[in-house]
Formats: sequence, C-alpha cells, structure tokens
Amino acid sequence: MRNSETPMSWLRVTDPTAAARLIADALVIHADPHAGATNPYHWYRNQPLTEELARLAGDEEAAPFAPAARRLLADPTRPEHHRSLVEALVPMVERFPERMGPLTDLAWRVAQRGRIGHHLGEEVGTFAGAGRPVAPDGTAPVPARVGEPGPAAQLVVPFRDRGGSGHRLRNLLACLAALRDQVAVPGGYTVTVVEADEKPRWREEIEELADEYLFVSHPGAFNKAWVVNAGVVNSAVKAETVCVFDADLLPDQGFVARSLDRFREPGVGAFLPYRDMLYLDEDSSAHAVRTRCLDREPALDPATLRGFWMRRPVGGCVWLTREVFDRIGGMDERYENWGGEDVDLVLRLQSATALYTYDDFMVHLHHPVKLLQPEEVRRNDEIPYMTWKPTGPIGRPERYLTS
Repeated sequence: MRNSETPMSWLRVTDPTAAARLIADALVIHADPHAGATNPYHWYRNQPLTEELARLAGDEEAAPFAPAARRLLADPTRPEHHRSLVEALVPMVERFPERMGPLTDLAWRVAQRGRIGHHLGEEVGTFAGAGRPVAPDGTAPVPARVGEPGPAAQLVVPFRDRGGSGHRLRNLLACLAALRDQVAVPGGYTVTVVEADEKPRWREEIEELADEYLFVSHPGAFNKAWVVNAGVVNSAVKAETVCVFDADLLPDQGFVARSLDRFREPGVGAFLPYRDMLYLDEDSSAHAVRTRCLDREPALDPATLRGFWMRRPVGGCVWLTREVFDRIGGMDERYENWGGEDVDLVLRLQSATALYTYDDFMVHLHHPVKLLQPEEVRRNDEIPYMTWKPTGPIGRPERYLTS
C-alpha cells in the first residue's frame, strides 16, 4: 500500500529548479514571522512539517547545501539567502534525484497542505530603499479626488487602530489615497470609513481622505460585521453596489471601474475580485505605498515585491449588489474579534446569488499581528454558519451602548 504521506509518482516535482525553490520557499515560510502573520491558524497547522524540513535541510552531514539552508533559516528576510540556497540545491536535485527525494517530497507536502506560499520578485533587493510611507505627519500630499462621489458603488472600510506602531493608520491612509486616484466611473463611487472605538480617535486624518466618515462607539472586541453593516445602512448614500474593503489593501487605479464593469454580466450578484492575495512584508509594504501613493503609479509590479500568498482567502474584499446585501441581512453581527464572519458571508452569498471569482492582483500591507494559537481563533466556531436571521435592524450604532 502506498504511504499516504508520499506524493503519487505523477505528482512528484522533477524539475530541479522548481524543486529547489519549493524547498527554499518552505524554509522561509517556517522561519519568517511575516509568514505566520499572513494567517496564524494555517501557519501553526503546518509547523510540524516545516520543522522536519528545516531539520533535514540544515543537517551538516546531509549535503553541501546545509550551510546555505542554515543561513536562510537564521535570516529568512534576506533575498540573497533564498537565492543562494536555490543555487546550491539545483545541482544536487539534478545529480542525485533519489537522494534528494525525501527533502523534495517533504517540501511538496508543505505546499499541498498549507495555504501560505512565498513570493520573491526577481527585482527585490535590487532597488534602493523603501522610500517614505504615507503617514499622519503629512509626508504625502492628499491626491485630488477623481470625479465626484456618487451612488454607483459604496466602498465600506471598517477601521480601528489603538496600536502604537501607526501601521494600521498608515495602511488606511494609503488605501484611501489609492481609492481617490481611481479611474472615473459613470454615476460615481463613495468611500465610507467606519471607525469603531471608544472615541473618534482618527477622525481628522480620515476625513481628509474619505468621502464619508462614520463613528460608532464600541470599546470592546472589534466586530467587523457590525461595523460594515453600520456603514451600509447609516450612510447618506444608498448605492447600487457595495464593496466590503479592508483597510490594509492597496488597490490599483482601475480597481473600481473594473469591478463595476463585472456587474454588467448577467447573473453576477456578488464576487471576490481575487483568487489569492499577496501579504507584503514590511519593506515591500513601504515600497508599495511609495510607488502607488507618492509616485502615483497606476499599479504595482509583482517583480519588485516580497511577501506571502494566502491561497484562496475569503475575506478582505467582497463586492455585492445592495439588493443582495439587504436580502441576506448584511453580515452576521454575532462574530466578534477574529475569524468566521467573512467565511459566513461568502457561504450565504453562494446560497443567495451567483458568486463569481476573478483573478485581480491584490496586496495586503504589513502591520504587526499577534500570532494567536489555533484554539484562540476557534472562539467563533460555536456560531453555526449560514444561520444569521436578524429579527430587527442591523448596523445599529447604539448596539454596544449601555444605559
């Protein structure tokens, strides 16, 4: 009987360069904290495999590539360490395929079991400096708004930043700057930021860039679903389409126009504009912000970026018609803190309408993340998916207010 842990023969990676990159990528995913921040749950699930791979690759007596593997494990963020290991691995895989088989097969299992992949653009490490980020200290000018706000689309951006690093606010300001710089669309679009906190902490900074700012009072655990619902139902604009858009995404210049064109296809009631999402590391995030928001480039070049792919995520950005949003009762407000609400929304959309998926290149900007243990991210698992049936108004601003 074939060992279930061994890839079937026709799935084995036989190309030496592909096998070498597979091994090096798995080691980076094991050692780089940015990989864990991409999705802590899936990162922890794959750690037993990546730990075994790191042990085998770094064994001094195993092969001449071991020193390069140990350098990569010691500092996985340096592109030259990844490239040096790949260079050392290729001739070994080419000359000794059977000897390298266990290592290659283990790296394949890491890739197949995991939902996190490594991306290293061929130009990363060759350009100078990450440049100045958009920040609340005025390092970047406010771009002119392209066109007037209007009701063709409402992009709702839920937000909170209580951290001291400023990353989340920087990301939001970059996101809003990129959304002001969109190709004009018939009917116009409106960007609504909803800040949920104990006080309107960043109102002044947000109002300079957003079309609409709403504040909802809530000092407790962040409730993305309620914040989104509040943004939709309490907006001054009842748009024809709604986009739930996370504050850490950096859209290209044609994002809104391209998305609205998709609703022209008969049957499209909702869609995810991406299949995989690239979570940038800290340096690439700063480079991306400078490129898109300061240099005003219309789109980012993947060749200049480094980060980690999250394969087939369901959160971050979802488009739907307002009719569908109202019909399903918006997002499920029972979910609080981390996890579950995006999955539930997608499942209910699949039941309510035709949910399409496209292949846009979308990036997520870096911010510090606490690596929660798997048991910590399962707290919302007790809420059954697809059971949200609100009996009263959704998105009530007073939901968390006590008398």
